[in-house]
Amino acid sequence: MANGIKWQAVPADFPAWDRVNAFFRRWRRQGLIAEFHHRLRARVPETEGREAEPTAAVIDSQSLRAADTVGAGSRGWDQGKKVGGRKRHLTVDCAGLLLVEQPGSRSSRRHR
Repeated sequence: MANGIKWQAVPADFPAWDRVNAFFRRWRRQGLIAEFHHRLRARVPETEGREAEPTAAVIDSQSLRAADTVGAGSRGWDQGKKVGGRKRHLTVDCAGLLLVEQPGSRSSRRHR
């Protein structure tokens, strides 16, 4: 992984990092990571006495800085934020839980 916690730095009370990584890769290959996310996202509102399915959502974009090693074809320039890199669009429910993540389209980026 390039972002977040490095595999070798998992907490001490977890199994060895290579075992955790093996489970993660197997679950991702089988589509279980998305299934876990969907089920857990539905549980949060229920614990607060709301419906599992969201009734409203917020859509926003986020500009992410990209390293020089990222290919020029997937990079752009966000003139408003003065950031070079990639753009993604996020849809979240009212509690801020992720519903959809979509990479920005090429038409939404202006190349330098």
